[in-house]
Amino acid sequence: MNRFPAFAAAFLLCLAAIGGVAVSGAADGAEQTDGGVDRSMTVRPVENSSGYLSPRPESIDRSESETAGIDVSGAIEAEAGELRSVYALETLQRQYENAETDAERTAVLEDGIERLSTRVDALEANERTAIREFNGGQRGADGLLRTLATTHREAEATDEALVWLEERADDVGADGIAERAATERVRLVPMSGPTRAELSGAIGGASSSRFHVETTGDGIAVATVDPASGRYLRAAHDPTAKRADVTDQYGGNPSPALDRFSELYPWAIRSFGAIDAIGPAQVRLYQLRAEHPHGQLGTFLDSGSRNVLYEQQRLDPGAMPTTTVTRRGEGLRLVVETTRAGGPLGVELLDPATGERVDGTVALDGETIGTTGADRLWTVAPRGPTEINATHEGGSVTLETRFD
Repeated sequence: MNRFPAFAAAFLLCLAAIGGVAVSGAADGAEQTDGGVDRSMTVRPVENSSGYLSPRPESIDRSESETAGIDVSGAIEAEAGELRSVYALETLQRQYENAETDAERTAVLEDGIERLSTRVDALEANERTAIREFNGGQRGADGLLRTLATTHREAEATDEALVWLEERADDVGADGIAERAATERVRLVPMSGPTRAELSGAIGGASSSRFHVETTGDGIAVATVDPASGRYLRAAHDPTAKRADVTDQYGGNPSPALDRFSELYPWAIRSFGAIDAIGPAQVRLYQLRAEHPHGQLGTFLDSGSRNVLYEQQRLDPGAMPTTTVTRRGEGLRLVVETTRAGGPLGVELLDPATGERVDGTVALDGETIGTTGADRLWTVAPRGPTEINATHEGGSVTLETRFD
């Protein structure tokens, strides 16, 4: 009996027609509502592209960009957290194997779920504290990103331990323990995904990536461009969407949940996707996975509030609708593909005489972020007024713009 079910209600619909309209922002669309509560995050629509979960501009507490690279102390902290959970699992497995009766095995599992639940409490508290300190200015973006990376590593190992415990609880008929394990796994969902994995890899020295962070209350959105694949990665978490006091309003039926997803992501879900129901009814999430012409969307709807709790985007920035802005400077022509604050930002340098691409150095607001190579440099747009400067062999060009 699996308390973390996947109903896998696959749906196949026609591909969306892709238009050529370029956009530089998004307007308010399908609102997330929660009994009249004024929500600070909502799914914002984008013309001819996927909508995205985002703080309302007026509710943003802090918006910053930071380049994350190898962080020895952060890597050690992440490793230590992961090892704690690995050790906890190995201890549980050994105690379980040594138990001689189902009663003894159940006692081991009861102790295990208490310990793992405490670990999940600590992970949630660590992230909440980091976000609040970031909001209040007591912590920089680098410190916040470190916490997100370290909790991701430990959360992955903790989830593995919970999977094992849930399966053993099913074996001995301990339904209550199995349900608790499934519930704890739901709480770990916002600590997962490709954006967190990229951040964890950067802290561990696998890459150096520039991340854009925006927070509102305890909510957070993080975006980056994976330097290896060139993909735009984004994750957003709105804790206020969680209504544990309201049971699954869809009764385990993915069809009405799909209707709600259709309201929130009308463009993205017109491509092939699937819905999974995750966790016990009281805390259940509905996960939509959609493949569309610009990439992948993974989004989690809280079954109690009917609002998006967590969202993952993995997109090809070159396929997304953009607005092209050009500037000509000293021996250089700058071509910038703009979207929105926190969205992809592409920078290309051309020789004005030949029109050929050249390899130049790019800086945002005075900070060097990389080189264009013989192609285009993709990064994440900051919020507010921005100066983009590029140089190549003594030539220089500057563009001043604004991202909202």
